[in-house]
Amino acid sequence: MENALPEEAELIEARFSSGPLLTLLVDRDESPVDHEFCAHVIASISPALDKEGYDGLVEVSSPGIERPLTKPEHFERYVGREARVRIANQIEGRRNLTGTILRTTETGFVLRLSGEAEVEVLFGSVTQASLKEDI
Repeated sequence: MENALPEEAELIEARFSSGPLLTLLVDRDESPVDHEFCAHVIASISPALDKEGYDGLVEVSSPGIERPLTKPEHFERYVGREARVRIANQIEGRRNLTGTILRTTETGFVLRLSGEAEVEVLFGSVTQASLKEDI
């Protein structure tokens, strides 16, 4: 389906929920994700969904300020920002980590936890991650 998206759209996350409801979180670099852009995305993907036989509802929205981090490129883009990360295997007895993304490597990223402790997290061990914004 990613090929059905408009060229300027980046698919951040796609999920199904009851109903059925397909929710797509999309972003773009040049402009905000507004109502007009969301309508453009729906119009672009509708033929592909029809071809696959999907006749449920589609919701398209911005990833929001607590944006999910779903690809290694996202961690690289947000170096210096605070993130919440859930991992499959414990590090220092914890699965839920919150800290600043310091840098990325080919296989993971380094997160500075509260205080000065730094941990390296492998991309493959991340089960969920998002930016953390204090409003």
